[in-house]
This record gives sequence, C-alpha cells and structure tokens, in this order.
Amino acid sequence: MEKRLISGILQRAGLNAFRVSSIADNVDVGRIFQKLAEQRVNIEFVNQIPLKDGYIDVILCVDKKDAQSTRALLEEVKTIIKATDISPLDSVGILSLFPHREHAVISGTIMQALSDAHITLFAMASSLSAISCVIKEEQVSNTLSLLSRQFGLS
Repeated sequence: MEKRLISGILQRAGLNAFRVSSIADNVDVGRIFQKLAEQRVNIEFVNQIPLKDGYIDVILCVDKKDAQSTRALLEEVKTIIKATDISPLDSVGILSLFPHREHAVISGTIMQALSDAHITLFAMASSLSAISCVIKEEQVSNTLSLLSRQFGLS
C-alpha cells in the first residue's frame, strides 16, 4: 500500500457516547441539538444513521464531565421526539485521521485494521478534512499505534 495517505492522526479520549434510537425526522434531531446547546454542552462527534423504516439513529459523543447532564437532557427530550431508546456507550475515544486523498482506500484500510485487531468500532464519519472513528477509550492508545504503523507515520 502507498504510504503517507494521511498527514496525521488526532486522538481524543475522556468522552462518553450515546445512541438515540428511532427518531422520527430531522426536526426532532434538531431538538436534541437545541436542548444540548441551551445547556452549553459541546458535541465532540455526531453521526446520523438513516434507517430503512424512515427513522433515524444518532450517535453523539460529549466530554465525560457533561455525560450525566447529557443523559438527563436526552431522557427529557426522548418523549418529545418519541425516540425508542437512549443507549449509553460509556467511555469512548475518537481518532481522527487527516487524509490527503483516497478516502475510500483509507476508510477500508482503517476498517480492516480495526477488524483484524478485534477493536470495536462504534461509529465512523468522514468529512472533507477528516475521517473519525469512535472506539472504546481503553483501546485509543493501541489503535493510535496500530493506525500510525498502518499508514507509515511511526
């Protein structure tokens, strides 16, 4: 594989994640963000997952210091948005890789490397500037080393 497909990796630990299941529409997703914004909770990661039945699941990560208040806010808004479940994913971390190009190759390589190393991937999101992976917090250091080697950064 060609080396230096990425310019670097940023790690972030000390987070808690939540999955809000079966939200009816984007207006209701917006209500979640509005409620968190009112309480000045910073969202470190968010991924919206459309489901076959037209509903939406949302995975979001917040700093651990905000986890308890976030859980309470999500439970409060749950009945308004008619979500079926709020599942804590507890202690997670995020690794963000900064690609030069070839997002598909990089995403595939990441997924294969994590699978081979038996690392649980809770969520993955891609933007123009980064590919971010949410994993168990205790796996952040090892995954950082693994991906650094994989992409020729170590």
